[in-house]
Amino acid sequence: MEQQTEETTRGLTGARAVARALVDNGVTDLFGVHGYINPVLEEACQLGVRMWHFRHEQAAGFAADAYARTIRKPGVFFASASAGMANCLSSLSQGIGARSPMVLLVGQHGTAGDGLETLQEGYAAEAFKTVAKWTHRCTDPELNAYWMRKALVDAVSYPPGPVVLEFPLNNQWTPAPVPQLKYRETGGLPELPQTQGDPARVDRVAELLRAAERPVLIAGDGVHWSDGASEYQRLAELLQAPAGARRTARGAMPEDHPLAFTSGYRKPLFEQADLICVVGLQAGELDSWFEAPEWPQDVTYVQIQETQQDVWYAMPSSEIVVGSSRLVLRQLIDRLEGDGQRERDAWTEVLDGARTRHCERRQQLAEKYADRTPIHTYELAQAIGETVAPDATIIYDSYQGSLYLTDAIKARFSGQVLDAGPRVALGQGVGMAFGAAVARPGAQVLTLVGDGGIGLAGMDLETLARYEIPAVVVILNNSSWGGGSLVQEDIQPGMASWGITEDTHYDQVFAPLGCHTERVTSADQLRPALERALASGRTAVVDVVADTDGPAVSVPWLRLKTGEFYSRGIDDLPASVLKHFHAVSPIEALRLHKMARDNGTRIPVSFLAQLTGHDEQQLVEAAERSGYPLSPVGEPAGAPS
Repeated sequence: MEQQTEETTRGLTGARAVARALVDNGVTDLFGVHGYINPVLEEACQLGVRMWHFRHEQAAGFAADAYARTIRKPGVFFASASAGMANCLSSLSQGIGARSPMVLLVGQHGTAGDGLETLQEGYAAEAFKTVAKWTHRCTDPELNAYWMRKALVDAVSYPPGPVVLEFPLNNQWTPAPVPQLKYRETGGLPELPQTQGDPARVDRVAELLRAAERPVLIAGDGVHWSDGASEYQRLAELLQAPAGARRTARGAMPEDHPLAFTSGYRKPLFEQADLICVVGLQAGELDSWFEAPEWPQDVTYVQIQETQQDVWYAMPSSEIVVGSSRLVLRQLIDRLEGDGQRERDAWTEVLDGARTRHCERRQQLAEKYADRTPIHTYELAQAIGETVAPDATIIYDSYQGSLYLTDAIKARFSGQVLDAGPRVALGQGVGMAFGAAVARPGAQVLTLVGDGGIGLAGMDLETLARYEIPAVVVILNNSSWGGGSLVQEDIQPGMASWGITEDTHYDQVFAPLGCHTERVTSADQLRPALERALASGRTAVVDVVADTDGPAVSVPWLRLKTGEFYSRGIDDLPASVLKHFHAVSPIEALRLHKMARDNGTRIPVSFLAQLTGHDEQQLVEAAERSGYPLSPVGEPAGAPS
């Protein structure tokens, strides 16, 4: 006779099976807005899971994203049917681009209502296929635990990303058997196996690194997700090679390390390197697909990628190794440690010189932009970098602010700097600040949010205040979307205004929600206000009236407009437009050309020269030096046929 258990006497339901599987696989936190998923939430809360309830599903999804990237475990969030489900799209889109292991649980109408216009009809498994690794509609409660574990495991399996499970009401309500089919309790998320690289290929990479005179290392998400930062740093030290990192891996080589470099001064290193070793860095537009003019073409390349699908065969690679970044780096260390630390004084002097010149330029800009009214965004970013603790989590959520904040901070560990990834969401900073604070209790969390983004996400500051989350939200208050006031007046004067009501006092908006608030209108107030906000121990809002000017804010817009202006012809462009193009350097002109080409529009060098004010031959020579395939000299300017 089958022995009675607590589950069989209480009666296991589909909802209880999901909740038990969540707890069994180590889930401790759930983010979202309640609804048709409530049976699962109630069971999970009774088992000790913390439920964090938001004002908007979008913010909850962003919280799950930041939580997941910060501690390398699944971020689980939930939503109700139909409209609640639809509000999760932007956070899932960010997550699939940023490779964040998120799991969305959606409650749904019962299956008997399919196609009958039942209330809140909607199908998450169908709706989210393009923004998830996979989706599944769970109709058999006997398999709920199986699908729950599979979702959690697959979300963190490289490349990590979102998974969506949909639970109809009758699935959640129906009695379910014990034990669940295809499931065995393990008391934690299974430890995922990692694979080493092919030893012969690793040997060849080691020989290439030995032979190189001027090697450069650059890491990506694979180093973060394999937890390979210490191995990455050790290899750089053995080789005495400059080492940088991108995306979530930024900080894998601490940026205060003598061998570290950042994007702000990598150009002279790339230009002089004889070998570039890419470790776990995904090809894409954010890294220009490893193409000229950003990446040199007359250099030896080595790729170390976590999976075969991440190998970028358009890169002229002398060797490719597929395997866990951490384990492959360890294999290389084992092969190179016997050589002792290399002496590359001349090469590290090049790195030191590039860093020194970068710091000198930043000091000159700091003096140039100091004490302006409104505060220049450069000074705001610099103040943030100088005020936050070395281990603070920094979150980008401002088009204009991110341009300046990137170089103003130093990352000391991977997962410290969180951005919107290649899908480039907006309004993510408030939710991500919540998730990062839950993941790293006691550490400072600061997000720089534009006034466009705060309009999308501001009410979830009440969520942070309600849960007493000590995160600081700095609002870049320039009364426009994307620094658009300046750009719109000059580049797109025919459009209706995209400005925001001027002189909005966001400090007054959010103070009634229980936030510590400050308004800053002059540079002398800036650092003291940030220090008070960080020390308040409360959800804090610092409303900074700031703006910017010049090419730094206009260049990203120019990249979007170059193809359009080519189609219109040079005679159609007023001086207000041309002055922005004339401010770019020859290499930036090539980047504008590449942006148009990558979007399907080929522009002749003659038009590019007219647009930017550079001599055609000067552009051709810059292209030849960088290996960039520019359109031939002498092609006619004007609109394409």
